[in-house]
Amino acid sequence: MKFYMDEALGPRFVVFHYIIKWYIDTFGLLSYMCAVVGSITALFAYAIYVNMQKGEKDRAMLILMLAVIVSGGLVGLGIDMSNGYMPIK
Repeated sequence: MKFYMDEALGPRFVVFHYIIKWYIDTFGLLSYMCAVVGSITALFAYAIYVNMQKGEKDRAMLILMLAVIVSGGLVGLGIDMSNGYMPIK
């Protein structure tokens, strides 16, 4: 298992793929969507709420864009790691 690329010193983030694959194989895709993606989305929603209360609408919009990118990436990665099917556990 190589965690570093041969041509660059930067790490390859395959560790996250292994962790997500293990979580989906152990607990199922629905649990991954609710627990992991839901909790990260809830953190983003709280950050947006706090910034809206402070009147910083531009910062809230930037957090919203980041939340869509991160949550969508996690959903896509989860579907990819589960090979496109939902195991029933």
